[in-house]
Amino acid sequence: MKKVNAINNIALHYARLPQYPYGTSGKPYDFYIEDAFFKQLETALKDVFKQCPLGKPDIITSAGTLVGKAGEHATGKAFDLDAIFWKDHQLITNNYIHQKELYLGIESFLRKHFGLVLNYYYPNHADHWHVDSSVSVDYNESSKSETFYLQMVLKDIYQKPVIVDGISGPQTRGFTKEVFSRLKIDTPITTKKNYLKFLDVTGKIAFKLSEEQQNPLQLLENLETVINQLPVNDKHQVNEALNAFLGHNSTASWINGIQPHQNLETIIDTVIS
Repeated sequence: MKKVNAINNIALHYARLPQYPYGTSGKPYDFYIEDAFFKQLETALKDVFKQCPLGKPDIITSAGTLVGKAGEHATGKAFDLDAIFWKDHQLITNNYIHQKELYLGIESFLRKHFGLVLNYYYPNHADHWHVDSSVSVDYNESSKSETFYLQMVLKDIYQKPVIVDGISGPQTRGFTKEVFSRLKIDTPITTKKNYLKFLDVTGKIAFKLSEEQQNPLQLLENLETVINQLPVNDKHQVNEALNAFLGHNSTASWINGIQPHQNLETIIDTVIS
C-alpha cells in the first residue's frame, strides 16, 4: 500500500461535499492505493491520454481508492474517477449526455486495461467511473456493465437505434455484428482478441468525433436528448418552446449555414485504414 497525490504527474484531487462540491476541481488529496494496482492505473491512464486529442490533463478528481466497504476498494485495488480537468476543457462524468464522444473514447481505453468498469448507466455510478481488475478483460454477454458500454457505443458512436438496458438480446447482437463487419473486425465479440480490437478502434473513432462535439448541431441534439428524459408534462412544454425557436426564420437560416459534422463513415475509414 502506498500514499499518492498524483498519477503520471497529473494531480489527484478530491471534490465531494461537505468541503468541495462535486464537479469542481476540488483540493489536492492523498489517496492510499495498492502498489500493483497503482502501476496498472498509471499504464492505463498513460494509454488514455496518449490517444485523447486533448492530451494530458492537469487534474483528475477521484471519489476514492481505499474505502471502508466490501469489494476491491477495501484493499485499495479500485479507483473512482469523477472528473478530468485540462487547461481549457473539462469532463464531468455525470455530464455524459453532453460529452458522449469524449466520455466513450476514454472509457474504451480504460476497458482495455480493467476488467470491471462501471459507468453512467450502471446503478449508482452516473457521477463516476469505477475501475478495478477483479475480473479479466473480455466481453461476457451476461455482464451488465460490459453490455451497457456496448449499447452506449452502438447508439452514441455508431448511430444504431439500440435500447440501452444492459441486456444483451437479439437487437444488441444484430447491431454488434453490423458494426464489427463495418470495422473489419472478426466476430464474435466474446473472443478477447476481437473485443480488444473493438475497444481500440471505437476509442479512436469516439475521440475523433469528440473534436467536433461543440458544433451547434451537436448541442441541439444533446438538448433534445435531455428533453426526452423529462417527465411527460414538462417534455411537452419544453418541446413546444424548442420547436418555436427552431421554426423561426432567423433560426432556420442560421442552422442551414452551419457546417455539418464530419461524416461518421469517413472517420471510420480513416481509423481502420
